[in-house]
Amino acid sequence: MMTPGLFEQPAWAGFRGIFQESEARLGWLMVILGVARIGGLIVNGARKHVTPMIRQVSAGIGCMIWFGIVYGFATSGVVSTWLAIYPLFGIGELVNIHRAAHDQGETRNGKAS
Repeated sequence: MMTPGLFEQPAWAGFRGIFQESEARLGWLMVILGVARIGGLIVNGARKHVTPMIRQVSAGIGCMIWFGIVYGFATSGVVSTWLAIYPLFGIGELVNIHRAAHDQGETRNGKAS
């Protein structure tokens, strides 16, 4: 949001196609989703009983964001460090979804030995 002309760089061409020259639109979307995710994690931590559904949804949104970032960079045709980093963040979110689903199973069915 604070870098005008960011989408004019070649590495950001995929984002330019998706968000139509609006860095601010992407920036505000990320701020809103980030605040919502932090809020969900605060609620999850404040409750006595575990709420894995909040963590699953939060990780699902994070997964879509990271793989969306990968898609945006991949469609630009510029190979950079994003190729080694951002896909791993998306995979990490898939692991978080799996772990939260496992916690939900334990919450419903009792802890497995």
